[in-house]
Amino acid sequence: MFDASPTPVPASVSVPTKSLPPEKTLLKRLRANGAALLMRNGRWHVLSPQGDGQRALPLKSNPAIAALVATGALVAGDDGLLRPHGDSLTAVRNLHESPLLRLLKLNPQKGEARFEDEQLRAAERLRSDFEKAHLAPRVTANYAPVEGTGSRHWQMSDNAVARLTDTALAARHRLHEALEAVGPELSGLLMQVCCLTRGLEEAERCVGLPRRTARAVLVLGLTRLARHYGLKPKLHHAGPTRIGHWAVADYRPEIPAAVGGLGG
Repeated sequence: MFDASPTPVPASVSVPTKSLPPEKTLLKRLRANGAALLMRNGRWHVLSPQGDGQRALPLKSNPAIAALVATGALVAGDDGLLRPHGDSLTAVRNLHESPLLRLLKLNPQKGEARFEDEQLRAAERLRSDFEKAHLAPRVTANYAPVEGTGSRHWQMSDNAVARLTDTALAARHRLHEALEAVGPELSGLLMQVCCLTRGLEEAERCVGLPRRTARAVLVLGLTRLARHYGLKPKLHHAGPTRIGHWAVADYRPEIPAAVGGLGG
């Protein structure tokens, strides 16, 4: 007689399970933990909802993240973080983990100026736009597969502008406006310290400043940057807005005679 009951599987034999694609696995974990993705130094990091932990993802997860962004499953928020589509904004930034604020909050030496709160906020805002613009240099090799049959010359030619989101393009526009408002004399040091989070001594060597002058120059740059962002009031000249006439010391202006006389 034929027995239709299932044959028991020995304990030593493993039953293969159907694994999810990496895109669905990553999306499922982000939704379950309420986390978000943050791009920093060319690598994606998982940001916890409390903002008290960041974990770098392996480079092999880059194609999965790119596929999720292309399909709209991951969307970029105003804060530059990628979240699953439709999720609430639970993941936040923890400013205490910012390497820039840790650098600027170091106790100054005797005779050096201390950074004000408006200057620290301006520096963090500039760094935030730099990260949203995806301008951080890659520090590791790119193992992402080649898309299509063409080469990846676009990564060196146009900085992948055609593949950027509207949020990244807007961040680049704000970054360029801020650096232009600061001026070329001070923007180089701001890029080194605020955006690339280099130390003051290393930034001095990069921009060719004398030793022990980076903090003083940085105070001037952050003050101008804070005025551009509206964090500090803009100063206006108290004198006339335009010069009416140039003259020497003994110049006397000619007073035309009144028409019709005094009694007219």
